[in-house]
Amino acid sequence: PRAQIFAQRTAASPVCSLFDGLQWPWDEKSSSSSDEPGKFIRHNEASPGCAPLGVVTAGFSDDALEALAETIEDVYAGPDGATAQVPIAVLSKADLKLRLRDVLATVAERDSQLPDRPAQPRVPLVLLSGFSTTATSATVRALRNLGLSGGSDDKAPMFAVAVPNALDKTLSRLVEEIEGDHLSLSGGQ
Repeated sequence: PRAQIFAQRTAASPVCSLFDGLQWPWDEKSSSSSDEPGKFIRHNEASPGCAPLGVVTAGFSDDALEALAETIEDVYAGPDGATAQVPIAVLSKADLKLRLRDVLATVAERDSQLPDRPAQPRVPLVLLSGFSTTATSATVRALRNLGLSGGSDDKAPMFAVAVPNALDKTLSRLVEEIEGDHLSLSGGQ
């Protein structure tokens, strides 16, 4: 239902300046010149609500996923204690062949489902979609404070944000790129 509402809202009125010309995430990529492959986009330039709200993750144990979900829920707790539902999709090995847009289009339906064959990157991934800049900072800070580790190399997680120029990349390519950046910045090879 939430995905349908989002699809209707974005189809009826594209509200996102960086996403203008993109019918995202369900339709094919348009010929928007602002979405050059490899072009970095500052997170504060992307409008929240332009992408479905959710988290895509890989490389965590069941216990770590539970801690991750509880922490995200705590970050999203309002002043009255009410919590916004933030769906979490755990990647399977088969998902690595899919484009990011295809996974984001189903993030709500995949909420909290554990795949039979989970993807196991070297470094665990937390990819945020539809978060405001403030919510992204608060979520990353809270998750880092948990001290979680995982992946095949038992490392601290890498964090990324869904941006328009990543939509048509396969998850395997995207994870590889994020992992390369993360390892080079953290001193790991």
